[in-house]
Amino acid sequence: MRVADMTWPEYRDLIASCIVVLPVGSIDGHGPHLPLSTDTLVSSYLAERLEEHLDALVLPAIPYGLRTDPAASGGEFAGVTNLRAATFTNVVVDVLRASYRHGARRFLLLDSHKANLGALREAVDLFIDRAPGAQVMAVTWWDVVSEDSRSAIAAETGVSRQDDHHAATVETSLVMHAAPHLVRHDLIADDAMVRRARYLILPVPEDLKTKTGVVYRATAASPSIGERLMYEIVTNLIAAVRLELGTPAEKAVQSC
Repeated sequence: MRVADMTWPEYRDLIASCIVVLPVGSIDGHGPHLPLSTDTLVSSYLAERLEEHLDALVLPAIPYGLRTDPAASGGEFAGVTNLRAATFTNVVVDVLRASYRHGARRFLLLDSHKANLGALREAVDLFIDRAPGAQVMAVTWWDVVSEDSRSAIAAETGVSRQDDHHAATVETSLVMHAAPHLVRHDLIADDAMVRRARYLILPVPEDLKTKTGVVYRATAASPSIGERLMYEIVTNLIAAVRLELGTPAEKAVQSC
């Protein structure tokens, strides 16, 4: 159930027996064809699918995340809104502690924004030290996608994994499946940088920017790839959550 839609007595009666799921995302540029909320959208979609198969209470998503290295996101774009690491960490800790005080003991953090990972780990460490009996699992969707699946998509589309990053084939395909009405199909395009670098340099040199924020090839995306990949993600997430958080295997995945 979605916590935001519950009454407080309903919440009180279920909190101790359910896994509390906290989706986490960002407001970040994802090319001209995907919404700024792409990361939050994907995390929220996954949380809803998990709730269909597990005893879970889904908290409202944290929509803001940490700043992505501009080179990794193709540059700097209007609308991008970030939290400082300390602010983000404190928000996550405060939300977890509130649920813990209410009786929750099993927690799942679902993240779809890579820049959040370090702060999420810090938040879990700070929380767990003062939460006897609690278990916390933090996971991204790419943690549960097999290498074979990523390589198969690359072979199918002709887009190498080195060219399939931010707002590109895989991420666009996921949104095509999860929220097709938010994809601007006529604006999907490939992009490039003059050169590529894995290190951080600020201000960002012009030759380390794309024009659109696509890194680098999105035109091979398709709803069928998104559907296939989302099924794998949901199936593997459910198995991992049951393994780590001890949920009875009483519901099976039927579809996504």
